[in-house]
Amino acid sequence: MKGLYVHIPFCLKKCKYCDFNSFCGSEEQKKRYLKALFAEMDGYKDEQFDTVFVGGGTPTALSADDMEVLLKKITSTFQVSANAEVTVEANPKTIDEYKLEVLLENGVNRLSLGVQSFCDNELKAIGRVHTAEDAIESFRLARSAGFKNISIDLMSAIPEQTTESFAENIRMAVGLEPEHISCYSLILEEGTALCDEYKKELLTLPDEDTERSMYDYAVSELEKNGYRRYEVSNFARKGAESRHNIKYWQCREYIGVGLSAHSYTDGMRYSDTDSFSDYIRGNFRSGDKTVLTTADKMSEFMFMGLRMTDGVSIEDFSARFGQDIKKIFAEPLLKFEKMGMLKEENGRIFLDKNAFGISNQIMCEFIL
Repeated sequence: MKGLYVHIPFCLKKCKYCDFNSFCGSEEQKKRYLKALFAEMDGYKDEQFDTVFVGGGTPTALSADDMEVLLKKITSTFQVSANAEVTVEANPKTIDEYKLEVLLENGVNRLSLGVQSFCDNELKAIGRVHTAEDAIESFRLARSAGFKNISIDLMSAIPEQTTESFAENIRMAVGLEPEHISCYSLILEEGTALCDEYKKELLTLPDEDTERSMYDYAVSELEKNGYRRYEVSNFARKGAESRHNIKYWQCREYIGVGLSAHSYTDGMRYSDTDSFSDYIRGNFRSGDKTVLTTADKMSEFMFMGLRMTDGVSIEDFSARFGQDIKKIFAEPLLKFEKMGMLKEENGRIFLDKNAFGISNQIMCEFIL
C-alpha cells in the first residue's frame, strides 16, 4: 500500500534553522487551512494506506479538538489498514495529557518528539520554544498516556554544542528509552535566520572533524544501547523502524496532502503549492510535475536505498526494472567494492559501516 503524508504548516514559533513551509498561524487561518486540506483529501477518497505521517510545522500546534477532527477525517476519507503505522510529529511545548489522549483514541500509535537537544543554551541558539525540562516532561507524559512507540529527534553540529554536550544529549535520550532516535546534523539552509547569523559571523559552528566525531560517537553509543542504525541518521530498537520513512528510501509510492506536500505515484512526482492564499482557495497543485524515466527510477533506487544499512536487493532491482543491477551500475559498484566501501551479501548490496560518513559522495556516483 501507499503511505500518506499530511502537512500541517503551523508552529508556535519559526525555528532559526527551518526552511520548511511553516509559520505561526491565527486560529482563523488554521480553520481555513483545515477546510481546504479536507477538500484536497476528498480528491483521494478511498485510497488505501498502511502508513500515515502527520508532519509540519508542528501538527500539535493545532488544538486537541482540531487534531481530533483531522484524525477522524483521515480515517473516514481513506482506507487505513488495521495495522497501519500512524505517526504525529510534536513539539514538547505543544502537548498535554488531554491532547495525547485524543491522539491515542484516534488511532495515533507513534509519536515523534522534536527534542533536538537537552541543553537549554543549544535550544535557545537554534530558536526552539521548549526547554530541556519540557522535553523530558513531554516524553514522560506520552509514556504515561500509553504511547508504546516514541521517537526522539536530536541534532548535532549546532551552535553552542561541544562533543561533551552532544554526548550528554545522547546519554539523556538513551536514558528515556524511546523506541526510535533520529540524529541529524545541522544543515544551514539559505534564507533561514541561522544561516543569516552565520554569514554575519554572529555564531560559530563545530568544525567538520568535530561533526564527524559526533556522528561516530552517536553510532557507537546508540548501537551499544540497543539502537540499530538502519539508515544514515536513524536508529531503532528491533521492529521500531519508521515504516513510513522506509517507503521513501525504498522508492515506494506515497501521497502528500497539504501546503508544499510532495507525492510519488504512477512513476510521477508532483507537489502542492507553497502559497497559502492559493491553497485555501482550492488551487492545490503547484504545477511542478516530473515524469521519471527508467534511468531516473534506477538511480533513485540506488542512491536512496544505499542510505539504509541493509542496502538494496539485487532481486528487487531485477523485478522492478528487468535489468541486471551489476551491468547497469558496473563502474561505481566495482570502484567502491575495490575501495572496501561497498559489500555484497545474501543478495543485497550495501555500504560498509565505515563508509556512511561519506555516503553522499558515494551515492552521487549512482546517478545515471
